[in-house]
Amino acid sequence: MAPCSSHFQWNVFLFIILILSTISCTIACYTSIFSFGDSLADTGNSMNLSPPDKLPHFSFRPYGETFFHHPTGRCSDGRLVIDFIAEYLGLPFVPPYFGGSMESFKEAGVNFAVAGATALDAAFLQERGVTSLVTNSTLVVQLGLFKELLPSLCSTPSDCKKLLGDSLILLGEIGGNDYNHPFFEGLDFETIQDLVPYVINTIGLAIQELIQLGAVTILVPGNLPIGCSPSYLTLFEGSDKQDYDHVTGCLKWLNKFAQDHNEQLMKELKRLQKLHPHAKIIYADYYNAVMPFYHSPDRFGFTAGVLKSCCGWGGTYNYNSFVKCGNPLVSVCDDPSSFVNWDGLHYTEATYKLIFESIIEGSYSYPSFKALFSTSPLQYDSIFNFGDSLSDTGNFLLSGAMAFPVIAELPYGETFFRHATGRCSDGRLVVDFISEASGLPHLPPYLALRKDQLHSFHGVNFAVAGATALDAKFFYDQSIGRVLWTNDSLSVQLGWFKQMKSSLCTTKQECDNYFKKSLFLVGEIGGNDYNYAFFVGGSIKQLRASVPLVVEAITNATSFLIEEGAVELLVPGNFPIGCSAVYLTLFGSPNKAEYDRNGCLKAYNAFSKNHNKQLKRSLDMLRQKYPHARIMYADYYGAAMRFYHAPRHHGFTDGTLTACCGGGGPYNFNNSARCGHIGSRACSNPSSHANWDGIHLTEAAYRYVAMGLVNGTFTTPPLRSSLK
Repeated sequence: MAPCSSHFQWNVFLFIILILSTISCTIACYTSIFSFGDSLADTGNSMNLSPPDKLPHFSFRPYGETFFHHPTGRCSDGRLVIDFIAEYLGLPFVPPYFGGSMESFKEAGVNFAVAGATALDAAFLQERGVTSLVTNSTLVVQLGLFKELLPSLCSTPSDCKKLLGDSLILLGEIGGNDYNHPFFEGLDFETIQDLVPYVINTIGLAIQELIQLGAVTILVPGNLPIGCSPSYLTLFEGSDKQDYDHVTGCLKWLNKFAQDHNEQLMKELKRLQKLHPHAKIIYADYYNAVMPFYHSPDRFGFTAGVLKSCCGWGGTYNYNSFVKCGNPLVSVCDDPSSFVNWDGLHYTEATYKLIFESIIEGSYSYPSFKALFSTSPLQYDSIFNFGDSLSDTGNFLLSGAMAFPVIAELPYGETFFRHATGRCSDGRLVVDFISEASGLPHLPPYLALRKDQLHSFHGVNFAVAGATALDAKFFYDQSIGRVLWTNDSLSVQLGWFKQMKSSLCTTKQECDNYFKKSLFLVGEIGGNDYNYAFFVGGSIKQLRASVPLVVEAITNATSFLIEEGAVELLVPGNFPIGCSAVYLTLFGSPNKAEYDRNGCLKAYNAFSKNHNKQLKRSLDMLRQKYPHARIMYADYYGAAMRFYHAPRHHGFTDGTLTACCGGGGPYNFNNSARCGHIGSRACSNPSSHANWDGIHLTEAAYRYVAMGLVNGTFTTPPLRSSLK
C-alpha cells in the first residue's frame, strides 16, 4: 500500500496509493443461516404463499412500518430475532424460501419458517380435534423443502456437510401454534397438555436429522410466556385475581404450561447433546429473556405498558380476534418501541431486539452462545510480519523514500497513539490487534531496531507501505517503474529477515525451537501490484495475466519462510477492492448494473475473488509439500463483504464507502486534497466510518478484521486452534 505524501504528481500517474482493508464479525462467524419455525421467524413465506385476493392481515400496513416502512410478511412493526442475528453476523436478512432467489440463498441462507406453522403434522392435530389450522407447512414439511433445495446449494455430500457446518441453524420457535390452535378452539386443557411430549419428540427428530445432514450449531428457542400475551389474556379474561400474577398481571397457569414445555425441551436437548457431542445444541430461553420486561417495563423503555398491544381494536388488552391489526378499523400506537406487544400475538421490533441481545450476548442461552466461541489470547511468543501499508508500523517513514509524507503528521494516529507513527490509519492496524491478542507488545518496524534489542524483542515488522509482491524490476520492465513508492518489495523484506535471523538463533535446532511458537504473517501483499497498474490505466483484462505471477511470489515467500523454520503462517487474501473509496472514485460508472447491492463495483470485486481463488489453490499445494507446517489462509474478502452488508450494526453509522478523512467528492476522496493535504478534513468520529483516508481503514474497522481472524472462522484452518 502506498503511503500518503505531500508531493504527488497526478500527471505522473493517476494516483498511487494503496489498498484498503476490511472487516469482520465479532463472535462465531457463519456463512449462512437456515431457519425453521412459525410467525416469530417468518420473513415472508406465508405472504408469498397466499393468493393476491387472500393475503393475510400482516401483509398490510402498519406491519413493517418501523424499519422497512412497508409490509414484508413479518408479523411485527419491524425486524424479528432472526433479522437481528443476521445483522449481528454481518449477513443480509435471510430470504424466505417462497419468493427468494437462488442467488440470495447462496449469499445468506434460507428461511423456511411459515406463520401459523406447527411442529406436529396437520393430520395428527386434526385427529385430536384441532380444525383451525392455517397452513400445512409443518416442521416436517419445512425440513423436506430444505432437503430438496440442498443439492442446489452444494454439489457433493462433503460440500453440503461443510456448508451446514459453517451455518447457524435456527430451529424455532416452533410448537407454539400446536398449543395456540387448540387453546383458541376451546379444547380441554388435558388434551392440550398431552400434546407436549409429541411436540418435543418432533423437534428432537428434526434436530437429529439436521445433524446427520451436517449441521453443527443449532439454536433451539423455547416457548414464550403465553400467559402475558394480550390474545390469551383476552381469551381467558376473568375476575378471579388468584389466576393472575400480582406483579406482572399475567395468567399464572398459562405461563406454567409454557414452562412445562420448556423443561421437557431442555431435557431433550441435553439428551441429544450427549448423543452428538461434536454438535453445539443451544437452548434459547425466550421465556426468561422476556419476563424481565413484565417485571420492570420502565427500565427497558416500555413506558406504555406490557400487556396491551400497540395495534388492535379495543378491549382491556387492545386485542380483538375478529378485527386484527392490518384492518383499517384498528388503532395503532404512535410509538411501537414503548410497547412490548405489537398485535396481540407478536412482539414489537423493540422487544425482539432485546430478546436477541439476551440470547446472543446475554445469559439466556444454554450453553452460552457467546462462551461457546470465546477465545483465549493467542499463544505466540513472537510475530514476524511482511506486507505493505495495511501492516506497516513505520518502515516507510524510516526508509526516507519520500519527503514530507503526510502519514508522519496528524490526523494519522490520532485515535489511539495520539500522534503519527507511520501507520496509514487513525490508530491501530490488524497486526497490532493480533499482537495484543497474543499478549505481545506492538511490533517494532525493522528499520528502527538496533542489534542490542534483538534478544529482548517479541517479533519484528518488515512491512513497508507501497510494497509489492513482485520485485521492482517487473514494473520497470512494464514501463511503470517510475510510479513505485518503494523498492522494498516482498523479496527485500525476506532478505532483511534472513540477515536478522543469525542474531536470533545459530543452529537449526535452536531456530526450530525459536520459530515453532512464532506466527509469520505473509501479507496482505500483492494489492499494490494491481493498484499501480490499475491507477495508470491498466484494464482488468490486462491485469488478469499478472495474477499468477503475484500469487507465485506470495507462495514462494511462504515456502522460503518454512524452509527457514517457520511453522505457523497466516497468508491473507485480497480485499474487495471494488468497495474501496479510491476505486469507486476513479472507476465509478453511471451504469447502476456495475454496482452490487452494497454499492461496490462488481467487476473489481470479481478481480479480487479471482486472486484469492488462485492463492488458495496454491496454498493447498504448499500444504501437501509441507505437511508439518500450518499454512492458514485469511479470508479478508469474506470478512469484508459481511461488513459491507450491515455497516450500522457494526457501528459504522456514517457508512462504509465514504472516507472519514478527505477532500470531498461522492466518497470523500479527492486526489488533489487527500487526507493530510491542504483542503482535506478529518471527521470528528473515525469509529463511525469504516474507511479512513480513501484507501486504508479506520482503527475501528481494523479491529473487526483482527477479531474475525482471532475469534471467527475467517482463517482456514482456524487461527485460534493453532496452538494448544
